[in-house]
Amino acid sequence: MKKTKLGLLAIIMLIAVMLLTGCGNNDTTTGGKGELDGLTVYTAEETPDWSTFDKISGIEFKYPSNYKSIGTESMPMYMDPDVAGATLNVVTSSFPSSLSFEGYVEASIPGIKSQMTIEGDVNVDYINLNGQKAAKLDYVASSQGQTMCVTQVLIKKNGNAYILTLGMLKSDKDANTSGINEKYEKIIKSFK
Repeated sequence: MKKTKLGLLAIIMLIAVMLLTGCGNNDTTTGGKGELDGLTVYTAEETPDWSTFDKISGIEFKYPSNYKSIGTESMPMYMDPDVAGATLNVVTSSFPSSLSFEGYVEASIPGIKSQMTIEGDVNVDYINLNGQKAAKLDYVASSQGQTMCVTQVLIKKNGNAYILTLGMLKSDKDANTSGINEKYEKIIKSFK
């Protein structure tokens, strides 16, 4: 059962990541300081006992030191050993020159909905993530009898899109199993 949950969540996360990264080619960084006005501010918190991910040039984030690597060098993925099925991964791709940051985010939503059974809407919040405009997508996806909560955070830097995807079973999020909600918030806040 544990392997089935993990495998199902990993497949859903990979589909979502492919949909978000399948949009194009190249461009520069996201706009100026004025576009950060009024956005919810996310600032990295102290996590001295956590590991730092810096294997993809241009970004880094922190994650609990006990997380197990279950991915590859080209597709890094980590699993929370305390919460079956709770995973995170990060991917990068060239940013399409034909789309604005907001256009890129909006263009990904129909693809997400066409590939997965989404309960409700894909909620999009634009945030100030450590001084960088970012998009935070939250949605609930169901497949093969499992219901997962997925959060994706997208930033644009140096002509690339970087997408951090965090997923867990909805029941674990609702119960905040092993403090998973707080862990994920700290991971998101450290993404830069």
